Amino acid sequence: MITRFDEVPWHVPVARRDDVDYDTVPPDDEPGRKFLVDGEGGFYVQAVRIQPDFTAPVHRHSHAEVFMVVKGSCTFNGEALDPLDCAVVEADTDYSFTSGPEGVTFMVTRQAIASYSEPST
Repeated sequence: MITRFDEVPWHVPVARRDDVDYDTVPPDDEPGRKFLVDGEGGFYVQAVRIQPDFTAPVHRHSHAEVFMVVKGSCTFNGEALDPLDCAVVEADTDYSFTSGPEGVTFMVTRQAIASYSEPST
């Protein structure tokens, strides 16, 4: 299977997968997400773009992930990440990131569809 990045439309990121609106394409200067691999071979890969200086709220997912910066930069749990830097996040581990002054585009790879939840208390 081959996925062509330019053939997959951006959609507005939402916390619940069931709430995704595939028909509304966000403007280039707004957050966007693409589901590039959706279960094929047991993998789920998505691209996410975030505008400059945005801080994601602390959150967690139900499955482990590899978070890799593709373009721009971010601070991930206090550590600076540049293009091709990766962070591995275990399932049910709280994390946050802040995009850099030029924004950030990153890839997330998981082996299952992950749910989103607020931080542990």
